[in-house]
Amino acid sequence: MLLQLAIDTLLKPRASARRLLAIEIAPATLVEAAAAITCIGLVLGYAGLTLSGGAVDRVSAAVLGMPLIGALLQFGVMAVVALLTFRIGRLFGGAGGFWGAVLVVVWLNAITLGIQVVQLLALAFAPPLAGVIAIATLFWLLWAYSNFVAELHGFGSPVMVLGVAVLTVIAIVFGLTMFAAILGVTPQGA
Repeated sequence: MLLQLAIDTLLKPRASARRLLAIEIAPATLVEAAAAITCIGLVLGYAGLTLSGGAVDRVSAAVLGMPLIGALLQFGVMAVVALLTFRIGRLFGGAGGFWGAVLVVVWLNAITLGIQVVQLLALAFAPPLAGVIAIATLFWLLWAYSNFVAELHGFGSPVMVLGVAVLTVIAIVFGLTMFAAILGVTPQGA
């Protein structure tokens, strides 16, 4: 059942969101799944770092260099995304609950881990294909997230959800940039 749901998530995200959200999963199980996904993600990150010969951006290198802090950061990001998914959806009249938002975020992260395994195989055997998979995954993830949130909150249009999500990310980046500027933090080399 889970394998079919995973395949459907890749191909028919809205329908799979409906089926997934109909399953009652205890909050403790969702938290455990989020912790497991975080740990597996870090292990896959190390594998990617090894396969790429150490060529990785500074943020990823820092996260992988301090696994406990990296795990806490990744877990925290999932929690913040779930909270924002719940609160912003409700702000726009959505009907979804907090644990439904957690389920959406945890499930999509789990599916992304599966894609990351495929990307690692591509990195090992056909490195240029790994970059294509990464870009395709980003676009798919945006579309799947929009469909899952639309289903969670009962919105008709995943395009509207996508627009709000993009605007939210822009607002957060702008806010963090302003906060860093106030603290006097500047990019290296500036």
